[in-house]
Amino acid sequence: MNAPRVLCLHGASGNAATWGPVLDAWDPALAARAVDLPGRGATPKPPLADVAALADAVLADLPPGPAPLLVGHSLGGAVALMAALRHPSRVTRIALVSSASRLRVAPTILQAAAQATPTTPLRLDFAFGPHTPPSVIARYHADAATTPPAASVADWQACDGFDVRARLGEVRARVLVAYGAADVLTPAKHQGPLTDALPRAQRAEHPTAGHMLPWEAPAWLGQILVDFLQS
Repeated sequence: MNAPRVLCLHGASGNAATWGPVLDAWDPALAARAVDLPGRGATPKPPLADVAALADAVLADLPPGPAPLLVGHSLGGAVALMAALRHPSRVTRIALVSSASRLRVAPTILQAAAQATPTTPLRLDFAFGPHTPPSVIARYHADAATTPPAASVADWQACDGFDVRARLGEVRARVLVAYGAADVLTPAKHQGPLTDALPRAQRAEHPTAGHMLPWEAPAWLGQILVDFLQS
């Protein structure tokens, strides 16, 4: 398998399939591919509740070739950021999409994830912006429904334990910080300080999107990724 130019990492409770509608809206020149984090997929490995372990697992599965741009949504952004810290020679560009350097999770979400079942999975309707069409939310949840509950729980636990605020100055990769103005989980007010704390970062704000920016504004995100790669 050829190395991708862009590698997409999903958020908590997601999987590679959830990126499908997003990748369909992107310029094919991005040559993007989405991957499953451990705990899901056709041949799932045991889920991991630690962002450092997730970052190592992602890089271990990469085929030889030029380092791709790691595009991480929420938890995926934490994984990309940790990969840049742990493997600076292999990770030279990352995009943090609706993410942060700390991902504290509300106890109610942790409890809801723990109580979810294959027939009643955790729903993230609240994470979408107020202008998102119901069909987009329904498509996302249809794709996310295949994520095993145990993997979903591990994802949220990994988020809750993630905090690299004190290490942002060590990041040598170029970073794009992309977010929605209506995000209730990783609020826009924190994205400026995050960008300023990173040595080589730029940011882009979508005026109406919420936390699920890739599904709410896929074409917009695809274009800023093209611009980031060409800059």
